[in-house]
Amino acid sequence: MKKEIIALRQLMAEEGIDAYFVPSGDFHGSEYVNAFFRTREFLSGFTGSAGELIVTQNGAWLWTDGRYFLQAAAQLAGSGIELMKMGEEGVPKTDEFLLKLVEESNKVNPEKKYIIGFDGRVVTSKFGKTLKEKLGESDHNAGFRLDVDLGGKVWTDRPEIVPSCVWEMPLATAGLDTKDKIEAIRDKMKAEGADHLLLTDLMECAWLLNLRASDVLYTPVFFAFILIDMDSVNLYVMDGTLAEGLPERLSYVQVKSYDEIYADVASLNAGSRLWLDPDTCNCTLYDSIPEGVETREAYTPAALMKMIKNEAEIEGMRRAHVLDGIAVSKLIKWVKETALTEPKTELGVSEKLRDLRLSCDECFDQSFETIAGYGPNGAIIHYAPTPETDAEVRPEGFLLVDSGGQYRGGTTDITRTIAAGPLTQEMIDDYTYALKAHLAMANFRLGPGVDATEIDKAVRAEMAPAGLNFNHGLSHGVGHVLSVHEGPNGIRKDSTPVPLEAGMIMSNEPGVYIEGAFGIRIENLVLFSRAEDGYLINEPLTCVPYEREAINKDLLTDEEVAYVDDYHKWVRETLTPLLDEDTAAWLEKETAAL
Repeated sequence: MKKEIIALRQLMAEEGIDAYFVPSGDFHGSEYVNAFFRTREFLSGFTGSAGELIVTQNGAWLWTDGRYFLQAAAQLAGSGIELMKMGEEGVPKTDEFLLKLVEESNKVNPEKKYIIGFDGRVVTSKFGKTLKEKLGESDHNAGFRLDVDLGGKVWTDRPEIVPSCVWEMPLATAGLDTKDKIEAIRDKMKAEGADHLLLTDLMECAWLLNLRASDVLYTPVFFAFILIDMDSVNLYVMDGTLAEGLPERLSYVQVKSYDEIYADVASLNAGSRLWLDPDTCNCTLYDSIPEGVETREAYTPAALMKMIKNEAEIEGMRRAHVLDGIAVSKLIKWVKETALTEPKTELGVSEKLRDLRLSCDECFDQSFETIAGYGPNGAIIHYAPTPETDAEVRPEGFLLVDSGGQYRGGTTDITRTIAAGPLTQEMIDDYTYALKAHLAMANFRLGPGVDATEIDKAVRAEMAPAGLNFNHGLSHGVGHVLSVHEGPNGIRKDSTPVPLEAGMIMSNEPGVYIEGAFGIRIENLVLFSRAEDGYLINEPLTCVPYEREAINKDLLTDEEVAYVDDYHKWVRETLTPLLDEDTAAWLEKETAAL
């Protein structure tokens, strides 16, 4: 068993805690977190962005989703921690598992209260409420400790949070002034009878104020809470975030200390109504709401407004994707042309792509850690190379590169599967089936009132004849100079959290993953718009050629061939004027008609 788990168990015994729960989030329910919050990674050794750890004196279990099954299995090997594959048959959810632990304890010793502990600041109120209701309904002898950060106590050299200083998004880029956003939000609050709105999501706070920073790697946000009522806006930030003060345009915003939010929520008047998002409001903050304050627990107006991009945001995203297309095209050219002459590894490819992006003045960061997986590593859906796993990219087979950039005007996310050299017929056919699936979404016309799960069905149907499928969602929303994964909009096989609407920017990313052999994913970002007949259609923003060498034209319909040719023509005409002569000549060949 890992020494970190042993140390945690000792603290659990001292505190009288029977089961300790460690999620992946921060105080705001974020997907990507500051290094300070990577406690689950520190304790378990699993580095994926999504995972939940439960530890008892007799066992340790880690839950993660299908993107990370292969990665987690490798990283947990020999740790004594059992992998729990989310969504697989027979695998309980974490709340169900904790309930089972309580039931087993009650059978053995019904007089003993079974204590479940966690840091209430990093557990969402939605999960905490579900857990308490389940255990309460079952009349079990259980209790909770929400005031214990035991993982932090084990992590003696834990990095500190060093707040970054905010910078402004110009109105020409943001497209809508903060005052206008607040006015629209207050209209929504009035319609719902809400006296107060609590914003706990970091992206919502940054979007509302038209401010950005770098408190979280790859996501230009800052730690903040915002509490809005009908005549005031209160902003809670860490010392150093506003080193130069708020811009004059935000003079009406009252700035308070980050931790004051708990006391201010606790002082809300009985009889008032508070609107919050239970997916991002933490347990400790939720528990500070006084009795007599009614809650509306739903997506906030900021979240629903933010996912629909305005014209300025759309234009910024278009430009960002053109600039990104230059960088990614140059990378693909380099991989192919130096396959035999220049040894390279996955990390080398990642560094090359980062340098190509950052050579553009408008690019200030990556939008997530580059996934560069060669051969078998490409089959690990969210694999990211490390010095220990860094594989040589040989002049054959597939190299999967999933990456993105943060530009001053927009955020990008693209996956291209590159032929590093000769391919097998299996690789070519599997790539073509993934392409057919990708084109199914690209050409899908969503009728009024039709659920977006129909898009997912159509995409997977293209792969089914070959016995292929993928164990991840088809599409996620993308923020505007914010998180590369933006909710609540998304397309999955089981549900769509909100209806798709014009103005959403989302991904189109089916894949094929052959364990131990290779991985394929083809991803474009697309903009949804409403056609004249009322159908919802999408157009690509990503401006990079597909892998022409991997396409089996015989497996494509005439319509699919025409789409690929038209897309390649658009890529060629868009990028060629911006490229050097050598790269333009290469692009001419890569985008030739099928």
